[in-house]
Amino acid sequence: MPELDPKQVQDLLNSQALRQTLRSPETQKILGQLKQKNSAQLQAAAQAAMKGDASGLSSLLQELSRNPDTARAMEELSQRLPK
Repeated sequence: MPELDPKQVQDLLNSQALRQTLRSPETQKILGQLKQKNSAQLQAAAQAAMKGDASGLSSLLQELSRNPDTARAMEELSQRLPK
């Protein structure tokens, strides 16, 4: 996953499209799986992503994708997001 510029992260967080995406059933399924993970690990990955290093979140998502239901939700979400 490429490094993100902090401005890009802030723009993404302020995006209406992101807010709509966060409410989708697919996102809720993925977030539910993330909540079951170690919260300290998730928090550290999120803080690093806010500083432009998305590698921790990428690792968590790769781990989650091993679950077939979560992988399917991730694929559906990916298809809905603008490229």
